[in-house]
Amino acid sequence: MTEAMEPGAVREALGLGEDAEPWLTELAALGPPPEPAVLPHGDEARELLRRLDVPDRDADEIVAAVPAVEADPALWWLLERTQHSLTRDVGGFGDLSGGPTLPYERGDPDRYFYVYVFLAALPAVRRFQVARGIADDVAWGTLDQLGEMVAIHRRKFGGGGMNTQVWLTLHLRGVIYRLGRLQFNLEHQREDADGLRAGQPILNTHIPEFGGPMTPQACDESFHRARPFYDRYFPEHGARVAVCTSWLLDPQLAEYLPESSNIVSFMRRWTLVDDEPREGDDSVLEFVFRRDGQPLEELPQRTSLERAAVAHLRAGRRWHARQGRLDLP
Repeated sequence: MTEAMEPGAVREALGLGEDAEPWLTELAALGPPPEPAVLPHGDEARELLRRLDVPDRDADEIVAAVPAVEADPALWWLLERTQHSLTRDVGGFGDLSGGPTLPYERGDPDRYFYVYVFLAALPAVRRFQVARGIADDVAWGTLDQLGEMVAIHRRKFGGGGMNTQVWLTLHLRGVIYRLGRLQFNLEHQREDADGLRAGQPILNTHIPEFGGPMTPQACDESFHRARPFYDRYFPEHGARVAVCTSWLLDPQLAEYLPESSNIVSFMRRWTLVDDEPREGDDSVLEFVFRRDGQPLEELPQRTSLERAAVAHLRAGRRWHARQGRLDLP
């Protein structure tokens, strides 16, 4: 029985490092979910993965490797408790650890572990969304970012898996929604900034990779949808301001890109509120190239953005992540 397993035994069985011990101890104290975890199989799983936009190649691997308590009790122990940590916090938007990525040496069940957590937790967030009255097209059009994360993993690392579990905790708690080209999630401002106070309700703004050009018209449409959507479905929150913290707000981009570019247009929307820019080199290399350790000279130089990203760094300069605010229409 998985209930009898100790965190140390789970850590050893799954090949996790000692740094995972506090997380496992916390999950052990939490215990399993009130109802046993259930994973879809076969055609049911395949249809659900298709609805979540998971590419067919990955879906085949995911369906073939669905874990079971009898075959891998340590993995199932972790699956149930990780699911419980998410489903008990549906509607919450504080920081929540998604847990470390499992070593891939044990095979596909570990590579896709957080996809299985997503599938196990999905019914709870769907009940929450239905109870709030959120339309299916918006709900599923947000949850299907799972497929984007799986596709990006294969593109970046050359193999199947999913390692953006912390990001997807927002989806599994039902507090992030894609409204056209942009996503917004419920949050409270973390610290005082120019025009913002710590604890103030905000909508944090994100740009999914998939979804077409980030045109001014598409962004306008998203910003005009954001406040009415959250006022209707989350009236207790009351955000009137959108915030974005991203390398896309670094004014240095305008040195390389034309004023007419979508990126510069997006950057110009925001009033910068941070006093100390944050380091943004890693973010640029991740989101522009999905870099996996390649030297700068080996990165592609097909677009003006790719050329700008590399030229800036090779000149010994740094990219920054900036925080901006704008009043929601």
